[in-house]
Amino acid sequence: MVNEAVEKAIGEWLFRYYGLEGRLERLGGENLNYLLVTLQGEKFVFKAVDDDSAEESAAMEFELLEHARKAGFPLELPYIIKNYKGNIYSRINFPINGDYQARVISFVDGNMLEKYSDISSNLLRNTGKCLAMFDRAIAGFDHPAVHRGHQWELTRAGRHRDKLGLISDPGTRQLAAWAFDMWEAVKDTLPDLPQQVIHGDANKENILADSERVTGLVDFGDVCYNARVCELAICLAYMMMDRDDPMAAAAHVIAGYVEEGELFEDELAVLLPLVCGRLAVTVCMASSRLAVDPDNPNWFVSLEPAARLLRTLFGIGVDRL
Repeated sequence: MVNEAVEKAIGEWLFRYYGLEGRLERLGGENLNYLLVTLQGEKFVFKAVDDDSAEESAAMEFELLEHARKAGFPLELPYIIKNYKGNIYSRINFPINGDYQARVISFVDGNMLEKYSDISSNLLRNTGKCLAMFDRAIAGFDHPAVHRGHQWELTRAGRHRDKLGLISDPGTRQLAAWAFDMWEAVKDTLPDLPQQVIHGDANKENILADSERVTGLVDFGDVCYNARVCELAICLAYMMMDRDDPMAAAAHVIAGYVEEGELFEDELAVLLPLVCGRLAVTVCMASSRLAVDPDNPNWFVSLEPAARLLRTLFGIGVDRL
């Protein structure tokens, strides 16, 4: 009944502010995201967040996407659609949940890397190229909202160490603690590395492809100002999951990134410790969400793959990392 009430509120909001109506389909992710398929077959994404900085973040996202396009980023990016008042966001009230800030985004067509049964070495390399091209396109961008800080910010991964106790499996808990130690060993060097705005969440659901070609990048909710190398480290954390040889997969992504962008020796030196930090946060966040809402698998889908990858990295040994 709650979902029906939420979808009813979204449908009324979409018609009121955009004149849109059609079928709603819940999307993954930690925010309240829905795919809208209109009666004419057009597709849009409805996105609602309850963050206090949602208005400023929406304005930043709008400017960022325009900046990237003008800078020549060649792949597909979403557009934030203005409502009939000319605004890029509006308030929506949900039953029980209360007020949220919501916006409508154009749907970017393509196949999520998550849907690929096997991501080839060539596609991994093209993923690295995509990230490098995007980082280059937004290198000169700045906005107050990119400095807001958020829970997934990799340069502040250590603040999630207090969630280790929420990990039910003792072995996984030890692996996450080790991964935090790897991150801690390099965290003080991060402010001295090249800094810029990054996408911040280049996972397999946010990178779109057609066969061997990367076609687009979506979901800019984790954009932040960070050490540039964090962009690549976050992507690697996901691209290395569920691989027979995760180090080889990482090498292909890195090679693609270097082909289109820069990666200095001191950035390369911290790359895998940062991957460990991201994996530790993933395991901790997923475990805390599992404890809160075990019936919402979208909240902790990466828990087991992240734990398996940490086990593999620990087995490789600290010296090789």
